[in-house]
Amino acid sequence: MSRRQIKVPLEGIRVLDAIDRHGSFAAAAQALFVVTSSITHAIRNLEQSLGINLFDRSGRRARFTREGRMLLERGRGLLAQAAAFDAEVQLIATGWESQLVLSVDQVIRMEPLMPLVDAFCRVAPQTSLQLRREAAAGSWDALLSGRADLVVGAPAGGPPGGGYESAPLSRIRFVLAVAPKHPLARFEGVIPDSELARHRAVILGDTTRGLPHLQYGLQRNLSFLSVPDTGAKLQAILLGIGCGFLPERLARPHVRAGRLALLRVETPHPPSQSTLAWRAGENGRALKWWIEQLRRPALARRLFF
Repeated sequence: MSRRQIKVPLEGIRVLDAIDRHGSFAAAAQALFVVTSSITHAIRNLEQSLGINLFDRSGRRARFTREGRMLLERGRGLLAQAAAFDAEVQLIATGWESQLVLSVDQVIRMEPLMPLVDAFCRVAPQTSLQLRREAAAGSWDALLSGRADLVVGAPAGGPPGGGYESAPLSRIRFVLAVAPKHPLARFEGVIPDSELARHRAVILGDTTRGLPHLQYGLQRNLSFLSVPDTGAKLQAILLGIGCGFLPERLARPHVRAGRLALLRVETPHPPSQSTLAWRAGENGRALKWWIEQLRRPALARRLFF
């Protein structure tokens, strides 16, 4: 007796994935731009063809059964392969990637970048674009792990092992700043590291997931406030919450207005070379477009705080 051949449609896996990601049949329908009854019908057909229950419907909300969860987890690998295949087909056919992910470091201002986004969307309407924020080693981690195709503003001197190409963008000078009401603002002369370490530091959180955190700034302070972006760091320092290194261009207007005081310290923050980086061997037209635009010196000067 021949064994019944069961085929699981990829669209069925896509529906299961949407239900799991969005939390309900109704939310999955909204995400997939269909009516809820279409989702219910697709799941019923899939259960009948497989001969198993994918959801436990005994409660107020349907939940994945063990078999349903197993099918989803196995099927997500197929979804990833299908997406990669679609991207390769588009690249072969047009030279333009189906999607490009830019990881923008926290040293970069987003405002000067948005006109480029507008221009890109007109030049390459077929390419989806994602902008993400990273900080410190997180930019390199995003590139090497495949979470980003191009990193803008990564610290120079990437991780060992290669596998990427890079180009310098701009050199950034940092100054240590506090609010005028902060105790360190009254210190005369060069502040020793031991005295500096007694005060709360305001730092940007390193967003790396797999690479070691970069060792820079106020690493030896007894307490710190970690913030997600440069704007929050500036506000925390202006409020007197702590001391912190800021890009000089960002700090100077506040110093002139009397809102910040600059400190002389035993161990200053060294200037940082900011970098543009991408994986070696990548040659899609969208990636090339961004590299060409971002390497223009006039733009590079406007990008940084």
